Amino acid sequence: MRFCTVEGVVIGGLCACVPSNEVDNEIAGKGLFGDEVKNIIKATGIQTRRICPPGSGVTALDLCVAAAKKLFEKTPRSVHSSRSVPSIDEVGGILFVTQTPDHDIPNNSSRAAYLLGLSSDCAAVDTSFGCSGYVYGLWLGASMARSIEAPILLLDGETHSYFTSPKDRGTSLLFGDAGTATLILPGGGERWHFGFLTDGSRHDVLMIPEGRSRRPFNERSLEYKTWPDGGVRRPIDIYMDGMAVFNFVVRNVPGCLASLMERCGVTAEELDLLLLHQANLYMMKQVAKKLKIPLEKMPVSLDRYGNSSSATIPVTLCSELQKPIANKSFRVLASGFGAGLSISAVSMNLGPCACPGVIEYP
Repeated sequence: MRFCTVEGVVIGGLCACVPSNEVDNEIAGKGLFGDEVKNIIKATGIQTRRICPPGSGVTALDLCVAAAKKLFEKTPRSVHSSRSVPSIDEVGGILFVTQTPDHDIPNNSSRAAYLLGLSSDCAAVDTSFGCSGYVYGLWLGASMARSIEAPILLLDGETHSYFTSPKDRGTSLLFGDAGTATLILPGGGERWHFGFLTDGSRHDVLMIPEGRSRRPFNERSLEYKTWPDGGVRRPIDIYMDGMAVFNFVVRNVPGCLASLMERCGVTAEELDLLLLHQANLYMMKQVAKKLKIPLEKMPVSLDRYGNSSSATIPVTLCSELQKPIANKSFRVLASGFGAGLSISAVSMNLGPCACPGVIEYP
């Protein structure tokens, strides 16, 4: 695992936005799984999901911009005693993490900067990342904040429901849509410890096969077909080898997190929160068990929102810890893992900071 640190940054606020459209997995999965659907829900932990209505045209950009507007609308002027939370026109850069952008060209971050009224004197960066993306976003955003010496707005969102087959047993009941906004401020004496691991040899166990340069969109891209794994999908839908992903996570994530904890001198007893990517409840419990971290320290939101890829960690913070993180500081270990295959982790202090919670779109 590759380790690094960033000093002198704090989180000034977080907000999440989800579609108002709610899907009940027991109802949605009855036709595909029959009575087995209850066992599927028990294993994944996902009872309901929030997804954009098909054909609505709502995107990750819309959800993230709404979250950012709410954050700045509700952010108090002094969260930290040593500094004031800036207004939106003081933001020096914007970083957008997504694999479902509005367009291949231009980038989401430039459009978001315009929609939010940021100064033209700001940096705008996009990065395409899946499950590990939020922690990577914190690392890149923190580095930007220290380099620019100005607040950075990290937007992280996905609308994977548009690329999920309702006929695919491996993915149909997993993915939700969400957009989030995190304000990263330079200053203070905090040190964030990061760790990263990448195994690109397994890139094909979680992927969308067609629609980009390697396999361009064509006249068959919208046709459903039965694939060798038995799944019924379009070539532009998400394919996942669930067992391969599960094995990668259970075999690698606990060891990586333990190494990061040892490196920064934090024990399981000293941790307040274990923030894991909300992919599968059984898998999350296995990681916590191997780390000997009590489940009460591991907040869960996927039961109501589903797996929104890299956005699950900030969604969890906003849904489960809205009031606590507004008033006190927590010692946090957070990790994203999955597509790539990739693992990212961070050990940091979080709070007190502004948090309007989870809002609905529209």
